Amino acid sequence: MTKKVNLILLIIGLIAFNFSSVEAQESQSITAASWSDGDYKWWKSNYSSFYLNKEADKLKMEFIKNDKGEVIEVKRNGNSYYIDEEGKSDFARYYKSSSEWCLFFKKNTIIIFKGGHDNIKIVGCIKSKCKSSDKEYIENWLADTEKLQTDDIEKYNKKVAEENDLTEQKKRDQYSIEGKSVASLEVVNLVVPEKFGHYRNFSFDIKAILNDGTEITTGDGNGYISDYEISYGDINYVGYQVEGEIIDADKITISVVSKYNSSLKTTKDVIIKYNENLKFSWNGTSWSRSEGENASSYKIEIKQTTHKITSEDLLMYRITNINTGSLIAEFKIGIDHTVLFYCKGGNGGVEDYVGNNGGDGGNITVIKDPNVKYYNLSYENHGGNGGDGEYNNKDGKDGRDGSFKEETRPVKF
Repeated sequence: MTKKVNLILLIIGLIAFNFSSVEAQESQSITAASWSDGDYKWWKSNYSSFYLNKEADKLKMEFIKNDKGEVIEVKRNGNSYYIDEEGKSDFARYYKSSSEWCLFFKKNTIIIFKGGHDNIKIVGCIKSKCKSSDKEYIENWLADTEKLQTDDIEKYNKKVAEENDLTEQKKRDQYSIEGKSVASLEVVNLVVPEKFGHYRNFSFDIKAILNDGTEITTGDGNGYISDYEISYGDINYVGYQVEGEIIDADKITISVVSKYNSSLKTTKDVIIKYNENLKFSWNGTSWSRSEGENASSYKIEIKQTTHKITSEDLLMYRITNINTGSLIAEFKIGIDHTVLFYCKGGNGGVEDYVGNNGGDGGNITVIKDPNVKYYNLSYENHGGNGGDGEYNNKDGKDGRDGSFKEETRPVKF
């Protein structure tokens, strides 16, 4: 008799367990459907206890349902909450707002929470007070039910990827020149800034004209820049800007070749204007708790030349770090424009109320070719400021100012 009773109890327990498990894994969209529109009392939380809210005695709750009777949107005093993976999964684990507040439904309580779902904070509860165990209950429930959405989300992502691939293929079929009969190519919509020299960029599009007269253009025309091999001759046009090196031809030649037919090609010249000031800063580093860094010393060589296309007077500059012997930059600039050059010592910081010394400024040596009529160089190479000590005149010393000298002798580039 005892064995039969135990067996019956075991069966009842298994049935109860399975019912509890199914109930626990019920989508929130179904649980929320048992609630009705109306005004509900609510309790605020100070994270240690709950108290009936006095600012607004009741909350207006509205439940918007789909054709299946499931809740797809909850409004709390007009503020909307949507299921956590809306559109991706039919299983709702909670409802989320546009802010950090979320809603979780039990049969007799709506719990307002925020924070990470493995460490939530209960903000309040609607209709009845929360239990002390509700925080752990929600965290466990969210963890246990997350896997129920996995398959749905994977299917959703796969569907979106397939749709995107199909859309992209349709676009390529229409706008890529691959597989099409192309008559010619052109560089169009060339935009060169008014001030255009070193460290500047420009933009352009490529137009393909098909044998039937159809035009396919990159940019707003939806054409693919990846259909073309683009080069700029020997010019170091890195990161889409003219780098610091001498450009003999004073122009950049854009060369475009079809990836699918090497005989389809076109070119376009971009004339470099060299018509703006250039600024270089190689100051010693300033530190908050140690001595300022010394600036390096520099040699600046200058030679005059003329623009190969416009015949305007230009100056060629070559800047070398004397300390390391490394070339810093080579460039051209209009003769009426200014090179601003900074190699100041870094400022000293303060440590343990004692000021640190400032770094020394760098020495500048200008070597100009005899053909240089004049040049505009504005420089700053003073020493860095010493740190201000907090007491007993413990200020750091200012760094030494760098020197400046000019020599005239032949310069070769």
